[in-house]
Amino acid sequence: MSTPRDPLFDTLFRPTTVSPAIASAAPVREAGTRSRAGNAMNRTRAALLDGARRAVEVSGTKITMAQVAAAAGVAKATLYNHFRTREAVLAALVQDEVSGLIARLAPLPLPDALAGAANELAHHPVLRTLARIEPATLARLGCVDTSAEGWRLAREGVAGALTRGGRAGTDTVLRWLASYLLTPASAAAVADDLAIVLAGLPDAPAAASSAETARTA
Repeated sequence: MSTPRDPLFDTLFRPTTVSPAIASAAPVREAGTRSRAGNAMNRTRAALLDGARRAVEVSGTKITMAQVAAAAGVAKATLYNHFRTREAVLAALVQDEVSGLIARLAPLPLPDALAGAANELAHHPVLRTLARIEPATLARLGCVDTSAEGWRLAREGVAGALTRGGRAGTDTVLRWLASYLLTPASAAAVADDLAIVLAGLPDAPAAASSAETARTA
């Protein structure tokens, strides 16, 4: 018997961009070209996602397009130029949060990157809002599902950080980080847990380490 699907989980982690009619991808231009209009669209999109972030922090995933537009300080028509549905907004927000976290932490040494990721997840205001008003949604978000875009991006980020640090154990680290989506923890507790996790991680295969060294040389 199949497991009933949770529409809130689908909203957050399964982007509704199958049809061009609901496309919500960021503007794409050819490499080496410049476009003032494209840059303006990217800035507007970033402002809209910031507004969505603030709206979800207050109301959870049951936001309206009007709330997102108001939080972003734009007209609803502007919002609809970028996102056609609430689901598209939430899917883009998840991807933006994961991508932003990876970009901020990628330059750091492995222990600092993993500690930073765990601490951000443990105290993320949106996650703490969901813990308070939508615990069932948060519980589902804490289940690692790499077929979903948010988790796929997260796994790639973890794998990259481990490879750069000469370690393996991507899925172990991913599950460890997922635990902080559900439960806040102090920086000291994160540090204690991280020491145990790092001690148990195997070294990366020599071939993988050599390939990473060649790419970064």
